[in-house]
Amino acid sequence: MGKYNIGDVWWTHFPFENSNIVKHRPAIVINDDEIAILAMYVTSKDKETPYSIEITDWEQTGLSKVSWARIDRIISISEWNLDRKIGKLTERDLLKILQLVAEITTETFHEFSLAAIKNNNRFLQIYDNRWKCWLFPYFRSTQNNNKENIDLSISNLLKIQLSTKYIAQAKHCKYSVSDGVYKIYNHKLYMIRLDELPEYMDKDEFEIGDKVFKWLSIGEMEEDFDIMSKNDDLIAFVKKRCC
Repeated sequence: MGKYNIGDVWWTHFPFENSNIVKHRPAIVINDDEIAILAMYVTSKDKETPYSIEITDWEQTGLSKVSWARIDRIISISEWNLDRKIGKLTERDLLKILQLVAEITTETFHEFSLAAIKNNNRFLQIYDNRWKCWLFPYFRSTQNNNKENIDLSISNLLKIQLSTKYIAQAKHCKYSVSDGVYKIYNHKLYMIRLDELPEYMDKDEFEIGDKVFKWLSIGEMEEDFDIMSKNDDLIAFVKKRCC
């Protein structure tokens, strides 16, 4: 093992993007000659940045406050820019970051679409047995005719003819329960307002076939620790675009 090892966190003189200005800040060694920046401050702006990845075990790493790794800020940096070692990422933080760095460097984005189905101030949630959590209905995006496919999928799911409106898209870094790795998802958001509900949907919680649904407001989702721990980025996305 050399002086600089993968997962080490160092104080560095890190250059600003598109600038000759440098700033003294922590950075992560991700291979022999590349560094991934750590955002040391905690702001809503950083939280909303899709490539800001929270360092879960920041105290064990030797950091003084909650921090995020900016996986989109990877540069080659010379040894003289490394000041002193702070610590080392835990295995779970290092694995998460390296998986996401591999995705962004190969531009591997997983395409999914979300359905924000709104009734008054509530959004329809479906219980996902893999996640063991309430989620917005989601579907794999298709390269062609995606809106038509989403409309058909939602209509079949809810047994009612519906037509959505495309709202926006955004990238999010999330853990894949099915594959057991972290991935970068490109989520397309579609919305529909249902002012009048069919009788079988006009309940706080209801079933259609083997699927269980529930109406929840954004506030109720934000108060649910389990939902927020698994889906806070998508809730913020829908809140910003559909409320």
